[in-house]
Amino acid sequence: MRYCNILGTNINVTDMHRTLTYLTQHIEELRGEYICIANVHTTVMAYYDEFYRNVQNSAAMALPDGKPLSIVSRGRGYLEANRVPGPDLMPEVFEMSAAKGYRHYFYGGKEDTLKKLKSNLLERYPDLNIVGMYSPPFRPLTEEEDIKIIEKINAARPDFIWVALGAPKQEKWMYEHKGKLYGVMVGVGAAFDFLAGTVRRAPKWMQEMCLEWFFRILQEPGRLISRYLKTNADFLWLVHKENKKIKKKKRFGKEKLRIAMIGHKRIPSREGGVEIVVNELSVRMAAKKHQVEAYNRKGSHVSGKEFVNRVGKKYEGVNIITIPTFENKNLNAIVYSFLASVRALFTSYDVIHYHAEGPCATLWIPKLFNKRVVVTIHGLDWQRSKWGNFATRVLKFGEKMAVKYADEIIVLSANMQEYFMREYGRKTVFIPNGVNRPEKKEASEIKEKWNIDENEYILFLARIVPEKGAHYLIDAYKRAAPSKKLVIAGGSSHSGEYYDDLKLMAGDNKNIIFTNFVGGRELEELYSNAYFFVLPSDVEGMAMGLLEAMSYGNCCLVSDIPENVEVTGDHAVKFRHSDIQELAEKIKTLVLHPEIVEEYKSRAADYICKKYDWDIVVDETLEVYRGKAREDIDG
Repeated sequence: MRYCNILGTNINVTDMHRTLTYLTQHIEELRGEYICIANVHTTVMAYYDEFYRNVQNSAAMALPDGKPLSIVSRGRGYLEANRVPGPDLMPEVFEMSAAKGYRHYFYGGKEDTLKKLKSNLLERYPDLNIVGMYSPPFRPLTEEEDIKIIEKINAARPDFIWVALGAPKQEKWMYEHKGKLYGVMVGVGAAFDFLAGTVRRAPKWMQEMCLEWFFRILQEPGRLISRYLKTNADFLWLVHKENKKIKKKKRFGKEKLRIAMIGHKRIPSREGGVEIVVNELSVRMAAKKHQVEAYNRKGSHVSGKEFVNRVGKKYEGVNIITIPTFENKNLNAIVYSFLASVRALFTSYDVIHYHAEGPCATLWIPKLFNKRVVVTIHGLDWQRSKWGNFATRVLKFGEKMAVKYADEIIVLSANMQEYFMREYGRKTVFIPNGVNRPEKKEASEIKEKWNIDENEYILFLARIVPEKGAHYLIDAYKRAAPSKKLVIAGGSSHSGEYYDDLKLMAGDNKNIIFTNFVGGRELEELYSNAYFFVLPSDVEGMAMGLLEAMSYGNCCLVSDIPENVEVTGDHAVKFRHSDIQELAEKIKTLVLHPEIVEEYKSRAADYICKKYDWDIVVDETLEVYRGKAREDIDG
């Protein structure tokens, strides 16, 4: 069986299925041998203790109990590596024992633990053949006592001898008894307590997040806190140094990169521009054979659970890693970012790409370990009115962390590039978003659902948050009183009260239609059949909705903030941002003069699709990852 050497210990590259198959096929030749179940603690101990390292490497197998070990193995190219925890291996072996006729001996643990363990196991596995249990004293056995227990175990003729003495005692005991016992010895540590129900095991989500150690500290802080904190810190630092030594190719020269994406809510999703960008970059980079892992947030869609598109662990060639976090809007992003940043430490990424300012608050974590970090600032998020004081401070802190620690900062507009130079003296790389050239759709679903047809409505399509300016639009629309309907499409993003306020503003005006969040065919039809598109925003990074509206060949009416002007050039109608009266006049003019609308429509798609090409965006981003772009692209 293959192994990955981690800090001098040979950790098997396997999973539960492969391990069980190997055990059943080789049970006879494994008699008298022993199996270690390794974790971060035992691996660090083996690094410092040459004898214990020899004990680990003399085992027939060293299975990765700890999640970090399998993550490090995968990071080094052993993609089939997964964890095989002792408390999970035992029940799997018990399940097949009746059919295989396996006999089991349990060595270790307290007397009352063994009694509870036997009771629980026989209740769950009535046909399980338990041929013996022994709770040894805490002191070392005398030579005479040791001979007697060897004879006792061998007389029972077990196939499996489960050993629970704790590390490093159990591994050394198995090493000393190699070739002396009839069955195969398996060191399982605290598994007796877990299966007996005397000690709670960490919940699954903590196991997946490499946080079992933290759960154990909460259970026994006095005994474990110093051990785990020192061991974990040593492991991270030693693995980091080892990873640097074993890399055969430097990042700059690598043809294919391993990339982490952190900061979006989830992909695939249209909850915001960040999600659209991360989706496009990830899928396109994966298509170029780069290994991309996107760290999705676990939680509700901004517009409701029914809009979540669950894709499992793989999507369009991208590996999906789901990070649990709180639903609270002030804690959601920062907790997610912290856990994602810690999780990313265990994989040998060539680059970790953070998106948006909030998640950047934790990018110092990978920088402690000299990881290459690239940041995309999608907008100055702390300016957005939806955030409270605490969240605003976190966003501002994230911006400063990006300035201080990021290897490269990508911005989406020249205006933002000037901001970072003016405020921080920090150079940035300007790479705008891209857009796809879509196929226009005839009105069918929108006609059935909202009774609107081609050229019958003015379209606003964005997140329903104050900085997008929908309140300006509703007010201006009511003043202009045009013959066209107004469609307000989009879901609220932590701004439910604002959405309700907009509906109050609209009142009983049946020509103002709120669609809530839209996607798929409905979204395509809304873009395809609008009379014109409006974006009256106060704050933007680079509005994906505006790019998409123009890609569908729409006439666009936008506020004159620099980010909108930079995107549209002279290919859109503009009004002074927040000037409701001017917006009303522009709406009235465009409704009364369809020839103006048609003129803008005729030029929009070609202009925007040539100017903003995803293929170019991806190539330039990859150059930034490799560290080649600053001199060429900086302003």
